[in-house]
Amino acid sequence: MRLSFGWLLVLVVIFGFLFSACHSSSVKSNQQVQADDSASKGGDTIASRINFYTGRITSNPTDANAYWNRGKLEMLNKSYAAAMGDLTKAVQLDSTKSEYYCDFANIEFLTGHTHEARDAFAISIRLNPKNTDAILKLAELYFYVKKYDDAIELINQAMQVNQYIVKEYFLKGLIYIEKHDTAKAISSMQTAIEQNSDYFDAYIQLGLLFAHKGNPIALSYYNNAINIRPQNPEPYYDKGLFYQFGGDDTDAIKMYTELLQIDSTYKNAYYNLGVIYNVNMSDYNKSLYYFSKAITCDTAYYMAYYGKGNCYEMLKQTRMALADYDHAYKINPNFKDAQLAYQRLKSKNPK
Repeated sequence: MRLSFGWLLVLVVIFGFLFSACHSSSVKSNQQVQADDSASKGGDTIASRINFYTGRITSNPTDANAYWNRGKLEMLNKSYAAAMGDLTKAVQLDSTKSEYYCDFANIEFLTGHTHEARDAFAISIRLNPKNTDAILKLAELYFYVKKYDDAIELINQAMQVNQYIVKEYFLKGLIYIEKHDTAKAISSMQTAIEQNSDYFDAYIQLGLLFAHKGNPIALSYYNNAINIRPQNPEPYYDKGLFYQFGGDDTDAIKMYTELLQIDSTYKNAYYNLGVIYNVNMSDYNKSLYYFSKAITCDTAYYMAYYGKGNCYEMLKQTRMALADYDHAYKINPNFKDAQLAYQRLKSKNPK
């Protein structure tokens, strides 16, 4: 039994977005923190700068600014509990600083406390209505919880303060993607790259938007992204998908191969190569190799086990095929195709 084209579509995703540099991150990962320039007095590493502010706090336990800066550095260091303690202390010692509340809201958001983050961002904005950082981060929060109209209202508020912030247009573009307004999404993303010609994420989103329309201009956006970050596997994968779904197996294979030279653990590239060699080329041994490589990267990759099962079935290795179909179904009992494939093959080979 040949794998159907529909089977290929089960895992390979043509279009979608996630708010980050790769398709697999969330809004919260984009909360940015910076320490002030005075931190350089403590050295070039995060640890040395944290020690610098620790010394200031030891000398003056009521130094709100020192707690604030140390808290931001701890966020950079992913020491979220310590950051929460320091930023909480900063706003307790000085409740008049908009920037203190903004970063306190950041840590609340990063740790999943969206209601607390919302309230802290609101205080930050009330203390300084021109704090575009706080305004846009609250807009991100509303985007994250799918309150898109509230997010757009905040972005427009930030634009009234400064209409040249690239993040305003990028975030609007993401919202329009979620609202399925492709024209406005494209317009917003294009404005973002007009503001910043090196905006990697905007090129990726534009590539996805045009790929969804089947427009080959998507490739030029992916190429721009590659030029900006040649070691990032994401645009190579997206180009591979565009070629794959356009029926250009040669270029799809080339892109996935280039990607794997950058990141040899990129399981979906192995998987897609397995699909191409199985569905389009009937090269079951090579397909089997790539599905196996995908499983090496992720031992719970049930679709790759299913693909292996099909390869073994086509190679007349029934016992191996049954084992892989069964394993795929055990990993994901909701994946009925694996169960049906096992039952069908077992009925033909009852012994």
